[in-house]
Amino acid sequence: MQSSFSRRLTAQVKSKGSPLFLGLDPRPDRFPKTFQDEGGGIEGLLAFHKRLIEVCAPYVVGIKPQIAFFEQLGVEGLSAYAACCEYGRSQGLEVLGDVKRGDIGSTAEAYAKAHFRWAESLTVNPYLGEDSIQPFLPPCREDGKGIFVLCVTSNPSWSQFQDRRDAEGRPLYISVAHAISEWNDSCRAPKDRFGPVGAVVGATHPSVLMEIREILTASWLLLPGVGAQGASIADLSRAFDDEGLGALLPVSRGLASCFDPSDPQWETAVEGKARSLLAEIRTAVPALGEAKA
Repeated sequence: MQSSFSRRLTAQVKSKGSPLFLGLDPRPDRFPKTFQDEGGGIEGLLAFHKRLIEVCAPYVVGIKPQIAFFEQLGVEGLSAYAACCEYGRSQGLEVLGDVKRGDIGSTAEAYAKAHFRWAESLTVNPYLGEDSIQPFLPPCREDGKGIFVLCVTSNPSWSQFQDRRDAEGRPLYISVAHAISEWNDSCRAPKDRFGPVGAVVGATHPSVLMEIREILTASWLLLPGVGAQGASIADLSRAFDDEGLGALLPVSRGLASCFDPSDPQWETAVEGKARSLLAEIRTAVPALGEAKA
């Protein structure tokens, strides 16, 4: 059995004093100009993302490649996705595949086999019901893998379905959170503070986040929305425990597009942004700075 997902993640967060994941959402028009000109597309994409990973590695605990941005480039794009995952791993980073898969029966099993090949953890969609999640759980129990189940998303129309109320007035996202808690309990090792079944909770909903944290006391929470979507880091501090653990902040455009493509000093801009983000997080969650110290 591999080391548990939660133990590896805990060690990374404590070692670096950081909960940051670098999001990889390839937008060729936002690459530095030198990489836009390199090799007709895929070569430039790979070269840029490898260098971006290297620059950010001291400040992040993992990478989160969004597979759709790679898939739109066809077979070569999928190969680039696999290569980025492997390169992130070679830099000692966790790899979180942002794939949002969800299906039933043998199809769900095929998704789990396919995507755990490349990533240590995955985002998954629970809205087909429990049988769409079950195939992802044995790798969490036995192979050191993890999943983040969509619970509350950060997009504008999230409430159309996720906030629908049942006869007792309970929103759907609360029902999803209780299901996540049960799946996590079925996978969590007795000595682990957190289990391998986490939740995606939009950082743009701080009050909802606290409702969910009260239910998911032993789950890692992935909190998208910091940066381009305007979420405040200060609003997220209560999602962390007293040791600065339990929550992860993915940042994509805020790092990968924080410079003018024509700027030859783009690496300096990225590193400066990573430093400032981490300083802001440690101010909001002092335990992270103490862990690093």
